Amino acid sequence: MVLGSVAQGGGIDIAALLASALFVGAVVLGLQLADAVSAVYDARRVRDPAFADTDEPDSLTRRRIRELAWSIAITAVLAVIVAFGALSAVRLVWDSDRPVAGALALVGTTILVLLIGMVAIVAVVRRERPTYARIRRDLRDRSSFTLEADELAEFDERLERADRVRLRRSRASTLLRSIGVVLIVGLAVVVGVITPLPAGLPVVLGFAGGALLGVTAFVVAVRAGAIRTAALEAVLETQRAEVVALLERARIPQRAPVPGLRDRVSRALTILREQQK
Repeated sequence: MVLGSVAQGGGIDIAALLASALFVGAVVLGLQLADAVSAVYDARRVRDPAFADTDEPDSLTRRRIRELAWSIAITAVLAVIVAFGALSAVRLVWDSDRPVAGALALVGTTILVLLIGMVAIVAVVRRERPTYARIRRDLRDRSSFTLEADELAEFDERLERADRVRLRRSRASTLLRSIGVVLIVGLAVVVGVITPLPAGLPVVLGFAGGALLGVTAFVVAVRAGAIRTAALEAVLETQRAEVVALLERARIPQRAPVPGLRDRVSRALTILREQQK
């Protein structure tokens, strides 16, 4: 009703623009809130004094609460996309008498939902990239064997890849959060510019409140994320130090076995027992 009352704006369909801005803003805000909730949960858990007694430090690298929170948010986003696409298709068919455009809108919505869903599923269930814990496990499994030069080179390469993934993941989280807050604030500014006043004042205030909530979620996520990141970095640094120590130990040349040494030792022990009789 409010959108309809502000739909007068020359040749520009302000109501459609506001509806699109509301849709995009709701999606971004939902993802920001999910990120903030998961970050606060992780931060409170690592600051809990009982954490060190109940969980091993390595468990911090295996938690899935953030993936769960993002899965819930993405599911809600997909539901909104489906509703928005279906409504647009119905309007194209019944209001504008354009059945072909309506069918294309439904097909496009279906493809978009499938792509987002597949990316989300792959992100949640895919195997982690090379990690220090996995490299450490493989080195421990091979500790009783002598590693060849090509095997050592392979482990060195895996360690370098793990370092790159660790650095890239840290930068990516900050970048995504910054993009989200800039987008939602920009939408609020655009809505404030294109919406005629005073009829559209509730719309402007609604978008301003959403932007304020998005900024608050960004600040909370960054502060809570810093706490979790500090604890995670300590664990990762310990794991990396263990990997480096295992690699250095594997590089120490071992003495080659002497042919027939065991038989000679057995004979010597047999002779010694006979002499002691």
